[in-house]
Amino acid sequence: MQNHHSKPNWTRRKLIGKGSFGVVNLAVNNNNDGSPFAVKSVEKNSNSNNVLRSLENEIRVLKSLSSPYVVTYLGDDITCEYSTTYRNLHMEYMPNGTLADMAKHGGTIGYTNLRNYIRCITSALSYIHSKNIVHCDVKGANVLIGNDSCTAKLADFGSAIESRNGIRGSLLWMAPEVIRGDYIGPESDVWSLGCTIIEILTGKPAWQNRGGETIRQIGYSNDVPEIPPRVPEDVHDFLNKCLKRDISERWSCNQLLHHPFLLSCSSLSQALIRVNDCEPSPRCVFDWSESTCSDQSAYDVYQFDVMRCDAKQRIGKLASDSGVVWESEGWEVVRHVTFSTSMSGNGRVNWEDVECSASYDYDFECTTSNARDTRVGGVYRALMYTHITLY
Repeated sequence: MQNHHSKPNWTRRKLIGKGSFGVVNLAVNNNNDGSPFAVKSVEKNSNSNNVLRSLENEIRVLKSLSSPYVVTYLGDDITCEYSTTYRNLHMEYMPNGTLADMAKHGGTIGYTNLRNYIRCITSALSYIHSKNIVHCDVKGANVLIGNDSCTAKLADFGSAIESRNGIRGSLLWMAPEVIRGDYIGPESDVWSLGCTIIEILTGKPAWQNRGGETIRQIGYSNDVPEIPPRVPEDVHDFLNKCLKRDISERWSCNQLLHHPFLLSCSSLSQALIRVNDCEPSPRCVFDWSESTCSDQSAYDVYQFDVMRCDAKQRIGKLASDSGVVWESEGWEVVRHVTFSTSMSGNGRVNWEDVECSASYDYDFECTTSNARDTRVGGVYRALMYTHITLY
């Protein structure tokens, strides 16, 4: 891989991902081995400077990391292709997709594999926290499944920070203190880890998407995400340790690595946890009205409830204008929503008049005008006026 602007020694192949971050392609080296890798690219002349800054941030962070639980940095360069200039990040290619793909498309996950995935994510977070880095965007879409289908690696460090200086991440995985603009730290990643586990188990985010009402619920209520019924006791307790609203009560990743869930090797390892898409495709719109649970014990075969909805709701969803994505090579549906709101002098967002509507897979950034950083005890207290963009 090269780190300068010249004719590339690699060839761009098929598109494997697309979103607010740019595009990701499969690529191959033009040398003898022709080994594949993934390349994330952003147009240099893009109107979205935030996207380019995010990629530069990811390059800088990944260069500093070396862990079997973090996607491997292979290089970076600038290329000119068909009169378009691209900034590129080269990473190892993980062919089995993301944990979000697995959860959304449904399937069966063994207890041991679930435990292994969560151990990998927790180990990755423990490692980057030891480097004084906070990921800020932990979710299933940013965890890549390894070649052996029982390991996983943390990816997408575009939102990662080395200091507590902003509000960023994906809304429905965001910790309460981040929503409020009070604090971003390792504890915030732990909350997002808990939300990610619920996402893996249910195939949908830990919170329902109700726009501004969800923002208020996460940031300012006493609510925590609902833990799915009938999960094994050690998984339930692990989630409880992650989803404490008081950050002083939230376990660190080092503590979580010694939790019985990640240490256990009991007969539960043979149990199956069935992961269902939020709304599986019926043969006709009236093909199902509710799910059923196995009558076997909770530790035998576990079938999560899928969302119940009546015929009218299902027809409405099938007839909606949200569009259909036919490609199966890792494309994402991305909606872009922008709104503005004021913040009080203590750095808290005033959400009362906020109205927004978008799909749940947000990326969340704040840019400020007339901002004033008034750090108090290391806590971020800036922003008199904020422009918030959900990607």
